[in-house]
Amino acid sequence: MSKVVDAATTVPRWAVKALRGLTGATDQRPDVGAELRERTGGRGPDVCIEAVGQEAHTHGPEYLYDKVKQQLRLENDRPIAIREAIMSCRKGGSVFSLGVFAGLVDKFPLGALMNKGLTLRGAQQHGQRYLPMLLGRIANGEITTSHLATHVMSLDDGPRGYDMFKNKKDGCVRAVFQP
Repeated sequence: MSKVVDAATTVPRWAVKALRGLTGATDQRPDVGAELRERTGGRGPDVCIEAVGQEAHTHGPEYLYDKVKQQLRLENDRPIAIREAIMSCRKGGSVFSLGVFAGLVDKFPLGALMNKGLTLRGAQQHGQRYLPMLLGRIANGEITTSHLATHVMSLDDGPRGYDMFKNKKDGCVRAVFQP
């Protein structure tokens, strides 16, 4: 039996995933790895997909460590989500990184990747290839995206909308601006 578990850690994203019928790993407990092990009988998921990239957020010392190193220009990205995916995945499993990373990261769990025999793949969405097909499916009503636009605003409200999105205010998942 297949299950999709979304490990979003911000309350606005919990609301969106509830609309999409996804199960949340972090709704009640912030330790994603422990929750995933519990749900899989101690094994861990067969596949982990990291789709956040350099914008990953968490609480605790890892986040502070990465944030300080970023500000000192000693690393470019915060690889919190990819670390968590590698550490949570079962032995022999697969980890996919779809998030955007710009450069160097620190504390990458290469030993865990090797010792668990994980397959690691990375890619970004190929916009030139898929965008026309996706826009066509949206136009035909096959794919809905209305749940992603939590705040529709005028262009004049741009600074306020950006602040809401950046600081996760008022449940803002995505601000959309109309002329």
